[in-house]
Amino acid sequence: MEDLNLLNIPNNKIKQLNSKNIFTISDLINFYPRKYYDFKKNTYIKDIKENGYYSIIGTVKEVVEKPKLIIIKIQDDINWNMNISFFGMNFVKEFFKVNDKFVFCGNVNVNDNGNYTNRSMSNPLIYSSKIKDGLRILPVYSKINGMSSDYFLKCINSGLAVMNKEDYLEQKLVSKYKLMSNQKRIWALHNPSSFKEIEEAKKRCEFDDLFKFNFNLYKKEKTKKDKSSFVMTNFDKSRELINNLPFDLTEGQRTALRKMSISLKRGDRLNALVQADVGAGKTIVAIFLMLIACNNGFQSALMCPTTVLAEQHYEEVKAKLEPLGVRVAYLSSTIKKREKNKILKQLRNNEIDIIVGTHAIISKDVVFNNLSLIVVDEEHRFGVAQREALVDKSKAGVHSVSMSATPIPRSLALTMYGDSIEIIDIKSMPNGRLPIKTSTTNNDKEAYRLMKSEIDKGRQCYVVCPFIEDNEDLSDVESLETAFKNIKSYFKNSAKIAMISGNMSKDEISLELNKFKNKEYDIILATTIIEVGVNVPNATVILVKNADRFGLAQLHQLRGRVGRGVYQSYCILQSELKTDFAREKINAMCETTDGFKIAIKDLELRGAGDFIGNSQSGFNNYVELMIANPKLNESIKNDIKEIYNSPGRLNHYKSLYLN
Repeated sequence: MEDLNLLNIPNNKIKQLNSKNIFTISDLINFYPRKYYDFKKNTYIKDIKENGYYSIIGTVKEVVEKPKLIIIKIQDDINWNMNISFFGMNFVKEFFKVNDKFVFCGNVNVNDNGNYTNRSMSNPLIYSSKIKDGLRILPVYSKINGMSSDYFLKCINSGLAVMNKEDYLEQKLVSKYKLMSNQKRIWALHNPSSFKEIEEAKKRCEFDDLFKFNFNLYKKEKTKKDKSSFVMTNFDKSRELINNLPFDLTEGQRTALRKMSISLKRGDRLNALVQADVGAGKTIVAIFLMLIACNNGFQSALMCPTTVLAEQHYEEVKAKLEPLGVRVAYLSSTIKKREKNKILKQLRNNEIDIIVGTHAIISKDVVFNNLSLIVVDEEHRFGVAQREALVDKSKAGVHSVSMSATPIPRSLALTMYGDSIEIIDIKSMPNGRLPIKTSTTNNDKEAYRLMKSEIDKGRQCYVVCPFIEDNEDLSDVESLETAFKNIKSYFKNSAKIAMISGNMSKDEISLELNKFKNKEYDIILATTIIEVGVNVPNATVILVKNADRFGLAQLHQLRGRVGRGVYQSYCILQSELKTDFAREKINAMCETTDGFKIAIKDLELRGAGDFIGNSQSGFNNYVELMIANPKLNESIKNDIKEIYNSPGRLNHYKSLYLN
């Protein structure tokens, strides 16, 4: 878990890496490619009949320089010619000399007019005079805003050069399951020699995920009946808060608080998962619990997956609890150093009762005085290590509450968490909320007319797209950029329109969302970054473009961005409904607004193995693996029981046990 500064990466580049949750060298080398291009085989120019990614070996015949454009004219070994264009890369002309042989790998465009076929390649992904080195499998990583792919590869290779070569796994288990070593796994994912090697590396990744998940689950099982040193018997301020609220708690909220308060009062260690449908009010439950902790002289921490969600929770906690004398602070990676140091000092000195923030809360320099309660919102977005890192900031017996607005069936929840956790469902909705009207259409103008009607009433709208840019492989999918142009064209000057995406910095996204919240924009277009943490009661329409591209649970989360005020709200799912699966999914959304029913339908439609999705980290991925590999999972669980019963073997895994 070494610091990125050890790699001599400038601070501005470290911030760019942080935006992708890369904070350590371990994070960096475990940031895997999203796909691979196979450039191992040379292709003759004449054999390229359609657009695609190819490797071409050719001799440089001419170098043509134009403003912001370099054209390399090449000829392959059977005398076929092709142009390689470099746009905005005039520096490359120094690399190419006439009669030198190069390998070029990239996307070839084929233009056939019936009489003549022209092939060309623009901005190749690989160009090298070292033919053997160029003919390889190329990893492709998710884009990091502000950072070139070449620089990111340089960072990856720097991390690989200093990575820990020790394997946490015993050699007997590596042999038993026929796994590659941990070091080879990491190397193979970033520098594969074959696709078979990639599959072997993925096999080791899946094993590690299952092993670490079950290891931590077993540790929790052994300590589930622990008593807590944080006994809470004073509830005076919570009664005062109830009197101050401008609304009544729902039956579900009261039941949840009653159940958890009993554990706090008895001194039993609280370990709960609070599942609440979108808008059902789980945040106020967390606020009450943190107030109880404060009332008894203890500190609490509320950790959120995004800056937007953390800022929103901070404002709500502060507004409700500061009048009661509770000291609330906010911490994220965007806080300036002087302010951060002040907050850290106050935390150590017990001058802060509640800290709300992002993963910045789990940084090594964050030290609590008497942390008694941790609350993790949207817990499925965090990995095991991140949650455990927060638990480790307190002494044994810290109370832990996970909150999720993505309900899952109880049977699946028990698979995820074991029976060491108390599952509490909040199903009742706050009074005064009108059910969201959900419909489907494939007519842009029909959707825009409804949006205009709501804007004329003073309301606001969301538009969500699956991708930021147009994708040549998915020509029927409307990108964020294209939708922005089309909507601007339709509304002209009758609406103020903004656009946000994951390519923007956290500060830029927060700024635009706050402007939207303050009614400076009528329409905001976004990718799924608004899936959680955006609370704008004045927004009454959400239009989801190419809705069949989203999962059912994800669509339900997106729908939950509206209907948060007293106004009638609408969710429009735009889809061509080309498949039975798409029709069933969209119909389910139109038939119910109950997140628990949606969860069951999602499980039914997709099957347990695919229910959770395919995120790279977090419980989602672990559970999918557990369900897809039941025999392997059972075998691993048996191995872990043996390890826990053998002090000598358990000592080998102390890094896992202590984390």
